Amino acid sequence: MDIPPEGFEFCGVRRVPANELRRWKADPVWGKTQLQQIEDQRERISAAGLARISARLAAGNDRQQVAARLLMQDRDGAALLAERSTDAQAYQMALTACAWPRRDTPNCARLNPGRWAQLDPLDARPWMRMMQAAQSRKDQAAVDSALAQAAARPGLSRGSFLLEALAVAAADAVPDAAELGQALAVVIGIDAAMPGFDMGAPGRACRGEALNDATRLAHCRTVARQALASATDLGDAQMAQKLADRTGVPPNQQAYDAVTLKAAEERFHARALDLDVDCESMRRLKQLSAERAASGDLAMAMALLPPRAPAR
Repeated sequence: MDIPPEGFEFCGVRRVPANELRRWKADPVWGKTQLQQIEDQRERISAAGLARISARLAAGNDRQQVAARLLMQDRDGAALLAERSTDAQAYQMALTACAWPRRDTPNCARLNPGRWAQLDPLDARPWMRMMQAAQSRKDQAAVDSALAQAAARPGLSRGSFLLEALAVAAADAVPDAAELGQALAVVIGIDAAMPGFDMGAPGRACRGEALNDATRLAHCRTVARQALASATDLGDAQMAQKLADRTGVPPNQQAYDAVTLKAAEERFHARALDLDVDCESMRRLKQLSAERAASGDLAMAMALLPPRAPAR
């Protein structure tokens, strides 16, 4: 690795001077031992921050309590809380986390996207989740029914980084910047591991010979157009735009075009991935999380594009 003259900062632990880094490089076994000690300390710091955030959320409303359970890796406890709740997002988070139930998660088995749809009648996302389940069991009639129901609902709730949004709202529970930044990094990892790519279901339903049916094609176009207009997640918008193109939605009815979304994605990823383990990166991570919580990563990505020239 290239060794910077100022050394390398592990926020909250210590700065390793350049001469020590050169010793790590010269003696990889010793260097690996030193690095492991630093990583162990960073894990203890992030665990402390995560515990503070979880404790704050556990005293809050339904979705905050569900989030607290998920941050504590208690999916079954989250499912139990969500089952009794009328909060659609609380239910969504628990249901998503329960996508791979285990023997020790009996409460997960009682959650289903039908109940989620009842809690938010205008949201197309739970119907996409039902479409996904129907595709898994190869039930074409159920796929078509869920597609029609999704087309009848103009809204699309946020599908990703829901835990991050709740965690960063509780950031004042962790006054130490290093502890907070490292805890948020763990939360983002937990969020990223939760399967929430619901737009993939209409993408699979609306391709090939399936588009020969006029009614199904109309539903596909409606879902694509509405999801693209309602999306707050960059990934959702990109999948909806591809669906719009494939099903023949006119460009003037598409809220975003493929070139713009690609350019926005590249700029957003350049910003989001330009983070390390130094304290400045930890501060920037908090800012990124707060912005994503406020507007979603689609709006963040679009804001990074240069302003368009005025039309002549």
